[in-house]
Amino acid sequence: MKNVNIQDERIVSQRRKIQSDAFGVLFWGLLISILLQKFMFNASFSEYAAEFILLIVSAIYVEGRNIIAGSGSYSIDFSGQTLVVIHSVVSGLAIAAIATTFNAINLGAEQMGGAGGIAITTLITFASGALISFIVFQFLFMINKKKQKQIDEKYNDTE
Repeated sequence: MKNVNIQDERIVSQRRKIQSDAFGVLFWGLLISILLQKFMFNASFSEYAAEFILLIVSAIYVEGRNIIAGSGSYSIDFSGQTLVVIHSVVSGLAIAAIATTFNAINLGAEQMGGAGGIAITTLITFASGALISFIVFQFLFMINKKKQKQIDEKYNDTE
């Protein structure tokens, strides 16, 4: 006879929550580590490549698993498309703020062309960051939408 260890669902849920929180701490820790190494310590890419690869792989894994399960980041209605735009703008703002701040610290305002140069650099960085973010988020939205429709059709066909 097998020895089956039956666990209370509250305990299992709490363990999963703790593991999820630990993943979040590691994910943000990797991101902060990369930003510090790149902008504060002027490290070359090879010095933080492992952290960068782990960060990207973990983000792709989490989003991929959510899409496969049919619980991706975006709903398939209009509000999902709105979230894509909002996330793109917020990402563009974050990228522009971080890059401009660290570049101003490392290069100085004079070397960046004064206030006008900083403003132009910030606008270009924002536009580029928002556009690239939009492309990525739109791609994820389309994949998620397709998977959710497949799941809906699967359950609607069985009825």
